[in-house]
Amino acid sequence: MNSKTILIASQDDRGAESLNTFFHGMGYRVETAKTLGELIRRVRKDSVHVLLLDDEIEGVGAWELVPLLKRINRGVQVIVISSEESVGGVRRLRGAGIFYQAMKPLDMGELESAVESALEKIRRESMREGVFSLLMPSSALTLCSS
Repeated sequence: MNSKTILIASQDDRGAESLNTFFHGMGYRVETAKTLGELIRRVRKDSVHVLLLDDEIEGVGAWELVPLLKRINRGVQVIVISSEESVGGVRRLRGAGIFYQAMKPLDMGELESAVESALEKIRRESMREGVFSLLMPSSALTLCSS
């Protein structure tokens, strides 16, 4: 079983269930959130690694949610599932700090690759942080943060 958790945040029950089944079948831990409250609570737990976020939840656009979610859990990698094709909409999403934008209708192979790439990014960043902490004595870290 994969130790990484994918959170699916969508109000589309059928789509969320399909994604849940697909990623659970691949060995991932999968959680779902249908409301903004559930979404924020689950991201706050810090156990979510990849967030599959619908382009709108309870009337709030993904481009508005992503900066908040990244402040709550800066390590979460956000993949927005979107029907937004306008240049302005795509720019807003990218500017908000998403990892990837998957277009509807979904290509599950593409989405699987995006999730794997997001997890690889997390792995590389955690390795980099681990090496950095070995190179810098804790007393130097304290001085740097003062």
